[in-house]
Amino acid sequence: MKIIIKSFVILVIIFIGKLFGQTNQKYFYYYKNQKYYLQLDKSKISISSHNETNDKLNLSSKIVEDYTRKTLITTDNKAIINKNIRTYYYEINVENKRSNEEYFAEVKKLKNDQSILIASPNFTTTEGQKLGLSNNFYVKLKSKNDIELLYKSAEDNKIEVLGHNEYMPLWFTLSCGKNSLLPNALEAANSFYETGLFESTEPAFIYHDLELSADPLFNQQWGLKNTGQYGNAYAGIDINAEQAWTISKGANIKTAIFDHGFEMNHPDLAANVYGNGFDAQTNTSPSIVRGEHGTACAGIIGARQNNNIGISGIAPETKLVSISINLEFSDTPQQLANGFNWASNNNVDIISNSWGGYAPSSIIDNAISNALTYGRNGKGMVIVFAAGNEDDTNIRYPGNSNPKILVVGAMSPCGERKNPESCDGEYWGSCYGSELDIIAPGVKIATTDRQGSNGYSSTDYYLTFNGTSSACPAVAGVAALILSKNPELTNLQVNDIIEKSARKIRTDLYNYSANSNRPNGSWNIEMGYGLIDAYQALLFTSATSCPDNLDVTTNVTNTDYKQASNIITASNTIFSGATATYHAANQVILSNGFNAKNGSSFNAYIEGCKIGKTNNIEVPEKIVYNPVTLKGSQIENGIQYYNELSVIPNPASNYININTGKEKLISWQLYDVSGKLMKNGNSNTINIQSIPNANYVLKINLEKTQISKTIIVKH
Repeated sequence: MKIIIKSFVILVIIFIGKLFGQTNQKYFYYYKNQKYYLQLDKSKISISSHNETNDKLNLSSKIVEDYTRKTLITTDNKAIINKNIRTYYYEINVENKRSNEEYFAEVKKLKNDQSILIASPNFTTTEGQKLGLSNNFYVKLKSKNDIELLYKSAEDNKIEVLGHNEYMPLWFTLSCGKNSLLPNALEAANSFYETGLFESTEPAFIYHDLELSADPLFNQQWGLKNTGQYGNAYAGIDINAEQAWTISKGANIKTAIFDHGFEMNHPDLAANVYGNGFDAQTNTSPSIVRGEHGTACAGIIGARQNNNIGISGIAPETKLVSISINLEFSDTPQQLANGFNWASNNNVDIISNSWGGYAPSSIIDNAISNALTYGRNGKGMVIVFAAGNEDDTNIRYPGNSNPKILVVGAMSPCGERKNPESCDGEYWGSCYGSELDIIAPGVKIATTDRQGSNGYSSTDYYLTFNGTSSACPAVAGVAALILSKNPELTNLQVNDIIEKSARKIRTDLYNYSANSNRPNGSWNIEMGYGLIDAYQALLFTSATSCPDNLDVTTNVTNTDYKQASNIITASNTIFSGATATYHAANQVILSNGFNAKNGSSFNAYIEGCKIGKTNNIEVPEKIVYNPVTLKGSQIENGIQYYNELSVIPNPASNYININTGKEKLISWQLYDVSGKLMKNGNSNTINIQSIPNANYVLKINLEKTQISKTIIVKH
């Protein structure tokens, strides 16, 4: 029996590790400098046209408008004139031809039809999921100075340059037409990449069938308070929401739901709605409700509390932001990328994504990386993705694309990884594997539904929303509680808090153990770090305040964690068997009286205000002291330990000072994120008073090394 899951918006695909291995595969595109292989789908043909209707062909899809031209930035006169040309996309059924030659003869015949702009082949991914092919493709320049190379290559191949992405100006969209010398967008993208002139290219695929969902009051919200509602013997296995609400309810934090769009006038959501949102398909505001899935996800995060109706969200005072996309048919990589771009540009704190499974895309990767790095004024957006509902070890793209993403699996009411045999009786399973970070309740979840009969039910609530789609927003809600308690945390600090505070549930079934790739405690391939615990996460958040300077005098007999944004001065004793870890941005001073006894462990990090993981942009120097040698005159005289290279302050408003330690400074260059040189010089002080507020990259050239650091300018 095949169960249709009603909550995780997913198109199944295995990531790079399981690409077609055959070197003789003919159909592919380039992703991360490797060939990503595809198979020909000879049952359908993709059509791009300037006509909104076509009664002559056997349509297999609806006809949708391609908004690409209207969403791009251009200064090219021809492109400006053509900006209002309307283009439509659809697919047609064809007899499943026995040979490739017969299939492409049909494609050629359609291309010669004057009512059709271009006809292109359809493809499937490595596991048979369908991909349409529009007439557009993407090219990323190596440098903004390569614009002439792009236009020359386009002219040589009779291809139109439509413009560049407004958020990522090195990404251009090009369009094939009837007279193009390359037959379709796939071959055009590959041809441009193989010239070696451009950093990345890929076709603008049309994604399919992304909503294959698993199956809407507080006493039924077992994930928030498990009293054994469904007859299970595991009451108490929940996220400890009630205790958490005594500390935080998510106020002042903007949490986006990137999905179908949610009903912003829903009586249980309206009080928390922030702004008008964004529709990623049309690149316009407001957000459009394109289905019921987004409203269900929004309720789990931020349904209003104590309003005498419906349910409570996990962060019942968070600001809900709606970002909409189709998730069924006609989404393109650029549209999905722009959802993240818009969120980052509009200072969204957290973005919840209950979807996945696309063919991997460099333009999506680029947008996610930018949001993780530059979002929240340089602290990084918290990005949460659902793992998938296919009961296998392949976390779905784009959740598996970046280790800074929080990947969420689903748990049953009995504390098991949701699987076909779990106690809830539903025959689907949560994906798991090496990229899994955390689990959350994911079956029989009560949440908001579209009003009237537009959604899953005939009421305004849905009582059995399921899948990792329902687990993902639970983690996003806890992230909102954490940031509301301490909005200065980086995204990686939030990730670390969530992972370190997780509950190790059902140890009778799952063995949590140390893993060299998992620094935040014991971990399990099916359960990640365990069940998210909102209360413990907030206790951990409360314990991670970050003063400017800190004097440590209390002796350590177990474990001790301290951090400061400037200097830590330690004059305490660390006893045998105890561990102390101190983080300071500038100095860790071991003053008179400091003593690390034999058998103790002491770690000092010159980085400041970190919970565990470090930001890959600026990898800090870790100084590990051998406790046996820290005694006698070394300690009595007091020792100051400095980072060999530091750039302070950061963020900065007027001046930046470069301290290079023993190495001599040769020169430096300050670039904006598009690669434009803003300033350069060779002194140790940089005047940034005339530099606009933004994130920049500072390249520092020393005698032996070259180092790049991200600099945040805030006047």
